[in-house]
Amino acid sequence: MEGWSWASASGPEKGLESFSCEVCHGVSKNCSLMKCPFYREAIGEALKSIKSIGVLSGPTPPTILVGEWGYPRVYAGTGMMLTADIDPRVLESPRSWLYIPLDDLLNMRLSVLMGMTRAHIDMARSPAKIVEVVQESSASQRPVDLELKMLSGSLRFVPGFGVRHAPHGPAGRVESIKLIDNPSIPRPVDRVINDPYIPALEAVQKLSSRGIDEYYLTRLLSAGLLGRRIDRTLVPTEWSITAIDDMLAKPIIKKVKGYETISEFRVHSFSALYNTAHIVLTPTPWMFELLEGWARSGGVYSDSEFTWGRTSYAENTGGAYYACRLSVLRHLEELKVQSGAIVFFEVDRGWVPLGVWRFREIVREALKNNPVKCENISEVMEYLADKLKLGLKAYVRKSSLIPVIIAQKKLR
Repeated sequence: MEGWSWASASGPEKGLESFSCEVCHGVSKNCSLMKCPFYREAIGEALKSIKSIGVLSGPTPPTILVGEWGYPRVYAGTGMMLTADIDPRVLESPRSWLYIPLDDLLNMRLSVLMGMTRAHIDMARSPAKIVEVVQESSASQRPVDLELKMLSGSLRFVPGFGVRHAPHGPAGRVESIKLIDNPSIPRPVDRVINDPYIPALEAVQKLSSRGIDEYYLTRLLSAGLLGRRIDRTLVPTEWSITAIDDMLAKPIIKKVKGYETISEFRVHSFSALYNTAHIVLTPTPWMFELLEGWARSGGVYSDSEFTWGRTSYAENTGGAYYACRLSVLRHLEELKVQSGAIVFFEVDRGWVPLGVWRFREIVREALKNNPVKCENISEVMEYLADKLKLGLKAYVRKSSLIPVIIAQKKLR
C-alpha cells in the first residue's frame, strides 16, 4: 500500500535484533531442529510427522505473516499450531505474554508453523485461492481450523525471529490451504472489509473506537483488507505493525494537547522478559522521547519529537518508538491530562528477539503501576541513577528532551 514503505526497519533496528539465542546467536545457518532447545522440546515429533505426510490439519490462532523480501512480490501466509496442549487464543494475545516465563513463551510461539505462498501485493484485490483463505482466516476473531498441504521439500526447520513480529516456528511453501470451518468475523469488521470506499486511516480509527485492538487491526491491514478497494495491497507485517501504531496515535495526540498539563514529574517502572522500562512523565506540553539501551552492546539509541510532532520515520529506534508512544498516549488519554514523556527502555543480556509488542505491553504495564513523584528533573535523575544498568550519563548524552527540560528549569 502506497506510503507505508517508510515503516520498514532501519539499519540500527535490524542490527540490534541480531542479539538473540545463546545457542544460535540469531544466525539462521547455526540453527536447526536438533540444536534448538525450544524446537526439540515443543514440536520435534510433530515436525517429523509433517515431514513424512506433508499435510497438517489444525487451528490457526489466527495469524498472518507477510514478508518484505522481494517486495512487491512477497511471501505471505498463515500460521498453524503444531501442538494440541496450548490454548490457540493465547498464541496471538501479546497482552497475556508478559507473565509467561521466557522459555515457555518461546516453546509456545515456536510451535506455530507458517504455510507460505509467493504473491504480488496487488493480489489483495483479486486474490488467488491460497491468498483468499489467508485473508479470510486473518479476519477471524477466534481460532479457525485449516488444512495445509506443504510443497515437498519446502519446509525449513529454522525458527523465525523478526524485527517486529513475534517469533514463529518452521516455515514452508504450501500447495494448498483449505478452511475447515467458518471464520468468526465481528459485524463492524465485516462492514469495513466490504466497504469499497472507506480510507484505511478512517477504517482503523473507526474499528479502534469499536474496541478492535491494534493486534487485530495489524492482521487486517497486513492481509490487505482495509482501505479503499482500489488501493488495497498486502502489507508486510513489520510495516503494518508500525503503521497501525502511528495511525492510532495521531488523533490521540490532538486530544491530549487539549488537556491540562500535570503539575509534577512522575516515574513509572516495570520489568519483564529481560526488559525494563522507566517512563518519566514531565509537567510540560506534549513531547516524547525513547531512549533504548542495550546491555550487551552498551549502546543507547534515541528518537524524539517535540510539540509540533515528527515529519520523518524514527530511524534509530524504529518500530519500538511508535509502540511505546502509543501506550503513553493511551495512558494520558485515560487520565485526561497532558504531559511530556521520556521512556528509558533497557534490554538486558538474557533477551531474545520477541517483537515490538514487548515495548508496547511493558510500557502499558508500567503505567498501571503507581508512580514515584518528583518535584523537578534533578530528583528524577537522582532516582534513576542507580536503576539504569548502563548508567545515567549514557542516556543523558543521547537525549534531546532532557537538556530542554533542564534549560526550562534554569529559566524559571
